[in-house]
Amino acid sequence: MTDPTDTDGMDENEALAGELALRVLSPGEEAAARAREAADPAFAAEVETWNERLAGMADEIAPVTPSPYVWPRVEAGVPPVAANDNRRLAFWRTWAVGSTGLLAASLVAVVVLLAQPSPVPPAPAPEAPVAVTRVATLTLENGHAAMTIAYDPVSGELYLAPTTEMAGDTRVPHLWLVMPEGGVQLVGAIEGSATSRHNLGRALSGKAGQARAVAVSMETPGHTPAPDKPDGPVVASGELQRL
Repeated sequence: MTDPTDTDGMDENEALAGELALRVLSPGEEAAARAREAADPAFAAEVETWNERLAGMADEIAPVTPSPYVWPRVEAGVPPVAANDNRRLAFWRTWAVGSTGLLAASLVAVVVLLAQPSPVPPAPAPEAPVAVTRVATLTLENGHAAMTIAYDPVSGELYLAPTTEMAGDTRVPHLWLVMPEGGVQLVGAIEGSATSRHNLGRALSGKAGQARAVAVSMETPGHTPAPDKPDGPVVASGELQRL
């Protein structure tokens, strides 16, 4: 059976239909694509196919009204799209890491977690500067995405959205911060198969803001490694990027 998320053989028409469904086109490009959708039944069918593929991704996630400051920060971090003939295929190849469907679902989960208020929401002062959210996609040695994380320096909270790549492993995943000077700092044991939220506390929050990357080691159940050195194998890692 053909994998509907396999983009290796995707032509430019399919890619354009997918971008239209995902709403990642510029206003001018979207207007042109909408006009083509209205005039070209074959292209309209491609768009509808993509709409159906994407519609079920977040069906099991309860709707949440995002905080007012979330979406302006996301929009401010989205760079303009370069205009070149290979742009669309390059867009899909960039996101074809491991299972594209699993990674997309993880990103949806992270966005929903970011939108959800904390159990005791902070009351930031209006004049306080907006901190930059940092995100990372951790990949395994085989190139498959293991999880997506986002760190909110305003609240000191870390959001994790794993794929199913580590499901079934009897070992316990532990998250590490990779510091600029080359050392590592243990965050702690994490859930390897379900989305979760962790408050890092004052000490770890400062280090999380300085970290250049994150990694996951697999440790023996019931065992906690030293805070500066994993005992089990490091199975996934990813660089932290500014959103």
